[in-house]
Amino acid sequence: MPFAPSPCTLTPDLTVKQAIAAMQKAGVGFALVVEQQQLLGTISDRQILSLAASEQNWQDCLVADVLAQQMPSLPGSELSQAIEQPSLAVETYLNQELKSALETIELLETQLRNQEQNLEQSQSRLDGILSSIEDVVWAMIPGTWQLLYLNSATQKVFGRTIADFLQQLSLWQDMVHPDDRGLVEQAFESLYRSAREDIEYRIIWPNQEVRWVSSRIYLIKDEQGNPIRIDGITTDITARRQIQEALVYSALHDGLTGLANRNLLSDRLQQSCRRIRRQPNKLLAVLFLDLDRFKLINDSLGHQIGDQILITVAQRLQTCQRMGDTIARLGGDEFVLLLEDLESPEIALRVATRIHEALKAPIQIDGHEIVISTSIGIAFGTAQSCGDDTVANLLRDADTAMYRAKAIGQGKHEVFDHSMHTEALKQLETETDLRRLLTEAETAKGVSSELRVYYQPILALETLEIEGFEALVRWQHPQKGLIAPDEFIPIAEETGLIVRLDQWVVATAYRQLDLWQQQFPNLGPLSMSVNLSGKHFESPGLVAFFDQMLQDTKLAPSCLKLEITETAVIKNPEAAATTLEQLQRRGIQICLDDFGTGYASLSYLQAFPFHILKVDRSFIHKLGANQQDNTAITRAIVKLGNTLGLGIVAEGIEEWAQVEHLKSLDCSHGQGYLFSHPMSSGDATNFLVNAQEPAT
Repeated sequence: MPFAPSPCTLTPDLTVKQAIAAMQKAGVGFALVVEQQQLLGTISDRQILSLAASEQNWQDCLVADVLAQQMPSLPGSELSQAIEQPSLAVETYLNQELKSALETIELLETQLRNQEQNLEQSQSRLDGILSSIEDVVWAMIPGTWQLLYLNSATQKVFGRTIADFLQQLSLWQDMVHPDDRGLVEQAFESLYRSAREDIEYRIIWPNQEVRWVSSRIYLIKDEQGNPIRIDGITTDITARRQIQEALVYSALHDGLTGLANRNLLSDRLQQSCRRIRRQPNKLLAVLFLDLDRFKLINDSLGHQIGDQILITVAQRLQTCQRMGDTIARLGGDEFVLLLEDLESPEIALRVATRIHEALKAPIQIDGHEIVISTSIGIAFGTAQSCGDDTVANLLRDADTAMYRAKAIGQGKHEVFDHSMHTEALKQLETETDLRRLLTEAETAKGVSSELRVYYQPILALETLEIEGFEALVRWQHPQKGLIAPDEFIPIAEETGLIVRLDQWVVATAYRQLDLWQQQFPNLGPLSMSVNLSGKHFESPGLVAFFDQMLQDTKLAPSCLKLEITETAVIKNPEAAATTLEQLQRRGIQICLDDFGTGYASLSYLQAFPFHILKVDRSFIHKLGANQQDNTAITRAIVKLGNTLGLGIVAEGIEEWAQVEHLKSLDCSHGQGYLFSHPMSSGDATNFLVNAQEPAT
């Protein structure tokens, strides 16, 4: 394009400051520099600015110096031509400047386009990443809930589309569960102080499904600290919360019945005790239940049926509870009912009665008709008695009362009183002392400082000759004197110490028998009968124990007689039958003790290898001319035993008339106070001495 020379001309001796002023006055971007009508070049505002970037005193620089820096950039031919043709020089120079500027602009535009493409690609990748994740990523303007960004995961997490949130700004608050809205509002209020909040809350989907979400919320501020944006990530945690709730539920509930477990019961008891302390006119009651004969049913029919029975019992107990009561299963066949807000103790007694009635109906399972009952112990808590340790005490007291109810009979309930606690402490003391004595005897090779074995003779009724003894354990306490077996044998049975106690009695009695057989050979092969608890059939080792005894004493196995009750074998009949058959093969004789008092004696006579029947003393002491019923029963027992080829021993003989009746019934042997009370080993030895002396 043709170039029109600028009307603005400058002389080279002007300073840049003066040149700028002249150019501003003329309103031009560049000026011609002339000296003596000779064009030296041009100077522009760009050159001045370039100079300003490199020189501190640029305003004082001369225009000639500026031209000297710029003109060498022109080729030599153009420079000489510019001198001769000033207008062409200016145009050439300006074209070169314009070309350079255009190239720079084009380069900048190319770079800008590349940056825009890169930005679009980055944005596309970011959108792809944010759309592929399962969490909702969002941004909004503080205070207005106006969305700045929301990814597509909102459909999966919130059950709503992006368009739903754009059309309804309040949807963020509306979808929060009503019970959690206060929590969410508090979190957003705290956000302005903390800059970050983590919160878990429930939302409601359009189909009314309740879901759990977790939101991490960040407050973004500008350089001045003003809030400009709220960013958040929201995750669906419904599955995790369901797992957590299931874990919490399983930690507080019984897995079989769904009832509360011990942990939840303890928590409810603590809460109830705190409430009772504020209500002096109210009571709480703990009912401790233990099913009667459940172990026998469980062992006989199997654990699967046992579990079904427990589930049925739990369901029936729930029909007996009042609103607000708690039913718990502590394990096994033990259940507890917590009754709260009672006006009087009679309410708890009525609930116990309802429980007994509810359990009376037979349970039908897999063709079996099962009748179950329960023993119930009841303990009360009051405002005065409920302290920090009340929970453990209430359970302990109710458990103690339950054992008292069980001792009375099946299907009973008892209320705790402090005498029961005293008795329980006494039993605990007995258990501790008995455990100590057994450990002492085992360490001292059978010698005990307090335990004793007493011996009661067994005689042939026809000749009144002694044929053996029954070994009976006694406890010679240093302070309490001689303790009868019925005071410590039940405790030994309950704690399992009876196994060790029986073994000590057997070892002591058989060693004594070995001595007597050597000392009194003329009396014939004396025998020794010992009582054996059913606990021995619940664990291995009984047969090996008797093998060792036979080896140590060298006694004939036929001299050893084991007395077993029906109760002992009925708890575990299969194991008992196997063990007794092994002992019988070794020659040891098996006696069925207290025959006639059980409910299945005849069937067990066929199922087990018995050699001797012992007629219970309850039939013997009533024998006489006016006791025809008992005579008939005793006659039937003796006849049955003789028919089966079994030996018969009558227990509890106290009168000679009883001896005559038994002889007339063909009963061969007997024992009782008529012949001798149980004696110490020394007195029994004297008894044998007298027995071998001829009558005068």
